[in-house]
Amino acid sequence: MIHGIMGTTYEMLLIAAVLIQQGTQADPSQDLFCFRHHKNSAVNCTWSPSDVTPTNYTFYFQEKGSTDPTEISTCLPSLTLERKQFTAGRTYVAWVKTNGTEREESLTRLEFIIDDIVKPLSPAAVTGELIQNTPNTICIIWQKPNNLDSSKHLQFKLQYRVVGHLSWTEVPQDEIGIHATAYELENLQPFTLYEFRVQCAREGETNRRLWSEWSAVSSIRTSEDTPVRSLDLWFMHQPDLDELWMLTVLWKRLEHHQARGIIRKYTVVYGDGEMITEEAITVCCNFSLPKTTQWVNVTAHNSVGATQPAKLNLIADLPPPFNMTAHSRNHSVLVSWERPANVIPEEFVVEWYKINSEYTLDWKKVPAENVSVTLLEGLLCPLLLYRISVYTRYQAGLGGPVSTLVYTEEGVPLAGPEISILNISQTGVTLLWKDLPLDQRRGFIQYLTLYYVKNPGGLPKQKTLNLSNTLDRYTLLHLEPDSTYKIWMTASTTMGEGSKGPYLCFKTQGSKVVTWMLVALFSTSAVIGVLSFYFCRLYKQRIQSCSSFYLPQWCCQRIPDPRNSKVRDQLYDYPLNYHEAMSETVIHELEEIETEDKIEVPSTTSNNSTLAKDMGPSSSEDPYWTSCHSPLVETPPEASTCLEKKPVEEPATSTGLMVEPLSSTGYEKHFLPSEADVLKNEWQLANRKEWLGIEDDH
Repeated sequence: MIHGIMGTTYEMLLIAAVLIQQGTQADPSQDLFCFRHHKNSAVNCTWSPSDVTPTNYTFYFQEKGSTDPTEISTCLPSLTLERKQFTAGRTYVAWVKTNGTEREESLTRLEFIIDDIVKPLSPAAVTGELIQNTPNTICIIWQKPNNLDSSKHLQFKLQYRVVGHLSWTEVPQDEIGIHATAYELENLQPFTLYEFRVQCAREGETNRRLWSEWSAVSSIRTSEDTPVRSLDLWFMHQPDLDELWMLTVLWKRLEHHQARGIIRKYTVVYGDGEMITEEAITVCCNFSLPKTTQWVNVTAHNSVGATQPAKLNLIADLPPPFNMTAHSRNHSVLVSWERPANVIPEEFVVEWYKINSEYTLDWKKVPAENVSVTLLEGLLCPLLLYRISVYTRYQAGLGGPVSTLVYTEEGVPLAGPEISILNISQTGVTLLWKDLPLDQRRGFIQYLTLYYVKNPGGLPKQKTLNLSNTLDRYTLLHLEPDSTYKIWMTASTTMGEGSKGPYLCFKTQGSKVVTWMLVALFSTSAVIGVLSFYFCRLYKQRIQSCSSFYLPQWCCQRIPDPRNSKVRDQLYDYPLNYHEAMSETVIHELEEIETEDKIEVPSTTSNNSTLAKDMGPSSSEDPYWTSCHSPLVETPPEASTCLEKKPVEEPATSTGLMVEPLSSTGYEKHFLPSEADVLKNEWQLANRKEWLGIEDDH
């Protein structure tokens, strides 16, 4: 029972599949079409190919009313019949069979007269012309095809469109009329390029396939008209060649349908509160202004007229928007803000430009009732940093801007920072790096990662260290002395870690190196000290002689230390009344007494004989006075000369001191210059009395 039901179901499904296949199989006879190219040409017949392959077609045609059709077999879905097989003015019937399986009474039959199946050629010489004194109107002109009898009446179709558009606009056939060769298109857009084409067929023809092909597409531009809509005006500050900021007014080029012609010039009028200046320029779309400019108007002109002046007040001391934010989503940026309190602006202006690139600024004006705008994909490029600013625009001036930085889409950095070494020691190294260029960041840098490996040639053990993105240097500590390290850095954004930066290898200092450096330093210092000491000992006299010409006299005299003198140990026999006389006697006048007899007192040593003569005469005539002057030793005036005198009455005007002569010691002789030393110095020789401290004898 079950097997019987399954078999019946299978037979029903098979029959349904066959019926569906037969229903979907193309019927060639339903698509049969016969035509001629001109009145003397052969008859061409075509039909749709069959879905069954291989296929053999049988084409039948006969004169209407005849029972003896002509049969032609072919394996192609088309054939050509000679003109002589047909008679003009008679009606013929044609049909097609596939593999002889179709029933003849069910086939679709095509009836035709050979004079009526001539397919006309496309209209020729299709052109357009502007109509004088009729703006926004053009006249389309064409010629009839020449493969039909001139007596045949034709119907036409006309299509036109703006260049660049996809769809065509078709003019109804009844508007064009029969046997027409021209048509006027009205109410077109000014200064717009239109293209058009024409098609024709015999009058009353209903078979679309007997219409001619479309003519070649022609085009013409409509005439100019007065431009509409004011310019979209804005401004910017940008650096000039002298690194100073200059003011530039900007405007956007008018759309084609707004310009309605060729913009031939722009008129810029600006003022600073005292003077108004007008400039005419032929270039678009910026103009440099003085920094003191307070307002500016710009007008665009074509050959017919001009736009309304676009006005911009540049005084920027009005309330700005606040709480401005920018968020990236779906490859676009949502910019939002809040209105300033207690004031209503005319509109808001959102501007944006790429950081660290050519100063290409763009902007969008937003109505005052809106507090947000979406900068769609295409306005901002992904992976590039933009500065977005919002202004409030009033009739009296501007407020703002408030700004922020944003990426429409972030990625991972293309490289890491390039590292350099600032300082290196035994166990540490100070690293220095620069910020990544903006074109390599591709997003906001969240942090940096430092990688370092000891002895990279062996079995390296990689270590990492995350650093703040605000740092530009770092001291890496706890390294091993006299070791080689390999380091590099990466940068990370919210999308992940970027590519590695350039590698850098370095070697820490060893302890032996420092020891040898200290040893070398001390050795060098010791050698220099010893050489200097022996040099000074060897050339002591030469140094003193040379330095005496350039230094003061007191710097070159060899003065003994009084503490080493033995003179202070000798006993001076002063008279008992010496101190009383020195304390009571006041010398009001000093009288110089010349003596006639000069007694030379021989010195105890031969070396002082010359110096004793130079000291001059004694202050007394008594031959018993003995000079005990000690040269070159600075002593008090009362001790510089001591005279011994036998009891002789001295003049009232002189005062004598009775002391015993002082003996010269070896210490004083040591510091006395020799004759050779004196002769070496010309100045000392010429001024020896002054050098020795001897007064002139007069």
